[in-house]
Amino acid sequence: MRKYYTRPCNFHYGGYAEKLISNKKALSLAGNKNIAFDKVEIFQRKKKKVVTSKIYSINEIEKLNKEVKSIVNADLKEITFKRKNICGLKFDNPQIMGVLNVTPDSFSDGGLFFDKVKAFKQAALMINSGAKIVDIGGESTRPDSKIVNESDEWKRIEKIIIKLKKNFPKLILSLDTRKSFVMKKGIELGINIINDVSGLNFDKKSFDIINLKKIPFILHHMQGTPDTMQKNPKYDDALLDIFDFFEEKINFCLKKK
Repeated sequence: MRKYYTRPCNFHYGGYAEKLISNKKALSLAGNKNIAFDKVEIFQRKKKKVVTSKIYSINEIEKLNKEVKSIVNADLKEITFKRKNICGLKFDNPQIMGVLNVTPDSFSDGGLFFDKVKAFKQAALMINSGAKIVDIGGESTRPDSKIVNESDEWKRIEKIIIKLKKNFPKLILSLDTRKSFVMKKGIELGINIINDVSGLNFDKKSFDIINLKKIPFILHHMQGTPDTMQKNPKYDDALLDIFDFFEEKINFCLKKK
């Protein structure tokens, strides 16, 4: 757990953002000169509680004490560096991901695309409407949902993946699963991205499968599992606790690479 945290704020966009950056009055977000921020909020945490939170202009950072300045500058390096393309997809502009739930019980569209023909037609509609990524899942993770057997989960999506890869060979296909068995099967059929809502917590073999094939992956945060995650969740501070979770997971992944 950290003592100090950095949050960029007071954003500017377009030509004005570029002007601020060139005049060294602001910094770019993720290397994108069309998005700039000229202030940071610094949180100080002690014994799991936020003690102070104060906003500084980026020009005031140099006046901070040595310990805080070192942490903030390290954070700003991560916040401002230009992100790499993923699967050939650039993120200098917003991109659309279509969600395809091949389940009988998902939150928004459960049962609508459980039929294989309907699922394929829905995916094709999303692609033709501008989706650059289609995220396919065979297990609902809505609140109170139950675990689906890994073999049953795979059977729900296997033929859809094959058909999509055949008909849309350039499509970036993301696989929404918590299970290493399903990940491995999907990667063998050409899945491009793994999307794990458990943040690699559900199946301890997951990262090894992903890392072996060098597949990009998406991490999420939840407390517990879908059937328990909304039953009295507790945080000392939601923002900072979730930050700690992702920092720990990212460091874990980097160390294992």
